[in-house]
Amino acid sequence: MINQTDGKALNPPKAEGKRRNAHSHKAILDATIELLGSSGYVDFSIEKVASQAKVGKQTIYRWWPSRADLVLEVWRDRLLPPLAPYEGNMPLRDYLASSLLAFGEQISRTDCRQAAICILAEAHRDPQLYQRMAEAVYAPRIKLIVDAFQQARVAQVFPVDFEIDLAIDALYGAVWYKVLIRFETVDQAYIQSLVAQTLGWDGHP
Repeated sequence: MINQTDGKALNPPKAEGKRRNAHSHKAILDATIELLGSSGYVDFSIEKVASQAKVGKQTIYRWWPSRADLVLEVWRDRLLPPLAPYEGNMPLRDYLASSLLAFGEQISRTDCRQAAICILAEAHRDPQLYQRMAEAVYAPRIKLIVDAFQQARVAQVFPVDFEIDLAIDALYGAVWYKVLIRFETVDQAYIQSLVAQTLGWDGHP
């Protein structure tokens, strides 16, 4: 399995045993997305996925140890937009605005939002799932954003003491809050204002 953000192979949470059947694997992922979009996290179950995908429950459990692990794979590989590395060929503001808008628009979708709710809810009581989520979803994306900021810092377009971690929290935290807490959507005007106010410098690396 390949992480879209950095191209590195990611190990599945559990040994697969027998090689996955490509047709069944796709059917399971498709069914997971459809059920998250139509029924949400509360009514989501392995039984419903198996019925929708026309596979046995044991087939699913052989490849994913829990419904949360199944949703995590779907969230990582099928629902979250890929994030390309910052190459320095555009202003950093534009890079951040573009990635934030794509992220915000995607998690505003019912299936992606419900996948996030599922993973976050289950991760609160399962530290190992939280670690897998961090390694599969958060860490690779945050690393790319940090790398972009560091390139801008080398270009001396903002003060050395500028808090990169706080800026990332402010940018992504605002989008999460708007979508998951206020049940609102984000648009380009909102993202551009958020980036401009959070960064607050005049340089265009």
